[in-house]
Amino acid sequence: MAADDKNTSSNFIVEGYQFASEADAQKAATDASKIRLLHSRVKASKPTDIKAVYEKAIENKIFKTPIGWEYLTGLRNKLIESGFNKDDIIPIPLDISFSKHSAFADLSVAQRIKPEKREKKADFLKIFSIILNFVLVVLVVLMFVIAATSESDNIINYKSNVTNRYSSWDQDLKEREKKVREAEKKLGIEDTSSYYEETD
Repeated sequence: MAADDKNTSSNFIVEGYQFASEADAQKAATDASKIRLLHSRVKASKPTDIKAVYEKAIENKIFKTPIGWEYLTGLRNKLIESGFNKDDIIPIPLDISFSKHSAFADLSVAQRIKPEKREKKADFLKIFSIILNFVLVVLVVLMFVIAATSESDNIINYKSNVTNRYSSWDQDLKEREKKVREAEKKLGIEDTSSYYEETD
């Protein structure tokens, strides 16, 4: 396994620098090719020409790896040797942080300390929710009991109420018909059922 790691990491070596990832190694290779291009095209022998190349490279952010920064350091040293003051030369910007950074380090002491959870509040909320659920269940049961025993029609007792009403009407009609027939007998009126049959 260690041999594999060694072979993999050797693929990320560019110009004597070993990089942590393939993307970084590719950026370094790009910087190396830019340096070769500058050497072939720009013949800067005068200090003012060197300064112009140095400043343009910094302004345009041409180099992004230590290989490019090393080239800029060489140009800077040539400028200092040729008589430029260090304060007059633009410093080489390094846009990366070399120290490990964690979001936890930025927090204030008060933010780092986690407050203890208040268990009393949690217990109260648990008990309150249990009681509330129990009360809601009781209310729902009561609603069903009231709906089932109510005399007014609702979705639960509609069928039984209609059936009961119909049977009571039917019974009332039969009792009235019986009384009418008894009254007809007393008065001597003949049975009129044939009359009703003909009209049907």
